[in-house]
Formats: sequence, C-alpha cells, structure tokens
Amino acid sequence: MTAYLTHVADVPFPLGRPENLPTRRAELVRYRGIAAAGSAALNHESAEELLESVRATRSRLAVPVGAEISGDPAESEANRDNDLAFGIVRTDGDAGALLVNAALAALAGVLDLAVRRGVGVPHSSWTDLVAGFRTLFDWFAGVERGAANVPPVTTRQAPEPLDALRRWVRGHHVFMVFAEACAVAHACVRTCAEDDDLEGARTAATAATRLMIASRAALQFAGDVDQLEYREEIRPTLMPPIAPPKMSGLHWRDHEALVDQMAAARDGWAWLAARDPQPLHDFRVALDETYLAHQGVCEHFVGPDSPSLLATARSSRPAVGVLRQFQTLRAELLPEEAR
Repeated sequence: MTAYLTHVADVPFPLGRPENLPTRRAELVRYRGIAAAGSAALNHESAEELLESVRATRSRLAVPVGAEISGDPAESEANRDNDLAFGIVRTDGDAGALLVNAALAALAGVLDLAVRRGVGVPHSSWTDLVAGFRTLFDWFAGVERGAANVPPVTTRQAPEPLDALRRWVRGHHVFMVFAEACAVAHACVRTCAEDDDLEGARTAATAATRLMIASRAALQFAGDVDQLEYREEIRPTLMPPIAPPKMSGLHWRDHEALVDQMAAARDGWAWLAARDPQPLHDFRVALDETYLAHQGVCEHFVGPDSPSLLATARSSRPAVGVLRQFQTLRAELLPEEAR
C-alpha cells in the first residue's frame, strides 16, 4: 500500500510518537526557530509563490526525522495498519520538531493540488485550512499575528486519474497534523491551569479552537470528490486486498492522543472557564461544527444508513450514527458551560 501511495502523496510521511509531544508552554520554546520560519513562509500573495516558499523552507530547515520505530508497545495493530495505509512512518526524532516538519509537508501537499487542480471546497473552508497552519506555527513561535491573507485558488477542474485519491490521502495527512497540534493545545490548557498561568491557558485554548476549525476544513478537503471518484479510486483502498487487515477509522493514533488529552484537560478547561468562559464556549462550538462536517462528508459517500467500510466486521451501525455518538461522547469530555 505504501508503494501505491508514492504516486499520490509525500510518502513516507514522518511523524513522531504522539505520546512524546510537548505538554507544557515552556517546552514550546525550543521550537521557536523552526516554527517562526514556517510562519514566515506563509507571507505570499499567490498560491504558487506560497507553495514554492513552503517547499523551500522545509528543505532549508532539514528537520532530523530520526530512525523508524518498530515494535512500539503503545501502538495497536489498527494504529500500525492506518499508518501503513496512508504512508505514515513513526520515527524517534523530536516529536514537536517532527510536527512542524509534517505541517510543512502537509501544507505543501494540499497547495500542490490547489495550484495544479484547484479546489472544490468553499473559499471560507480553504481559508480555515491554511489558517490552521498559521495558528500552529505562530503558537509554537510564541507570537500572535492575527488573521493572515490566504491567497485565492481556482475552482476545481475536471478530475484526472488519482486526483481524488490524492485529496483523500493529503487531506488526512493535514488532519493528523492538526490532531497532534490540538492534543498539544489541550495538554497546555491543563498544565497552564496547574501552573496558575491564565495567559498561557487562554492562548492554548484559542489555538485549540482554531485548530479544531482547521480540522473541519481538512476533512472537507479530503472529501472534495464526487461519488464516481469515490467508488473508483478511494473505496477500493479501504477494502481488501489493498487495505491492511486491521485498518480502522476508529483507531487513528493521533486522534486517539487528542481524545486522551481532551479527557485529561477537563479540570484545566473548568479552571479557565471560571475565569473566562468564552474560550470554552468557542471550543465547544468548533467541536460540534467539526463533527457535523464529518457527518456530512460521511453521509455524502455512504448514505445515512450504511455502515462505514472501516468499521469492524461485526458492526452494522450506520456510520453517520456512530459519528453522532462520538460527538456526544467528546462533548462530555469537556466541562459544562456556566448558565
């Protein structure tokens, strides 16, 4: 499967162990240089210039990716097969630095498609997606630049072979990057609350909300294909003999890390909400909108009553219903808003 994906994505796509991501505001300081370089790469008026800048910045930074990890006890079979299916390679490099490097790679991947083939998602979604990278880079760099100009792109052109699969794979790479970054944000909400650091908690909460909004846009980009493209290019990769045997949409390792950090951050969010209720409200709204977007993409491809191809063989629950259940469960990880 990895060899197949070399035709459609930047593979291998190196990521660290999400369990090794930074969890404290002070730890982000060591990434300021590379994150600032990533942020500076975004200051261009055209998508073509932006793409070349991002590629050149990643090449110049040459972040050490380390050696591939094998036999990781923290990784399930489903985790490993999901990584295999999308060309993700876990390495023993610094997980925070690898996240910045992966962000540049993922951004280059979607920009490449946007420049060559255009995009079919609304401009607001495209803007949210690119803004997510700005959020990641600026937050790690310790700066707040506010909203940045996002160069316009053309409307999606008539499909070419493998165009849909490229969007599917690269959109999922972006989602994994944002999931890891959002996990770091939740960890920092928790640890800043423990340190009585209101400013740091607010900043981390704002980053979490913006990254969740960007995650919604990444899912929309991944699903920016029509029914025929889905059936002919994407669906076969989700089934045997192409899909690895334990591949499951329920076990994305980086998403699991985000859920774990959300659960651990409950008291931190409550501490922050007692002092400033707006960040919790904003994140709750972003979380709900992301799940609704995911349900919309799912329903578009499999309908309201069909189970997901990535569900277990014993499951007959409609995929959209499963996502609604997850929406409720994830919202319950957060404290209630004050009335």
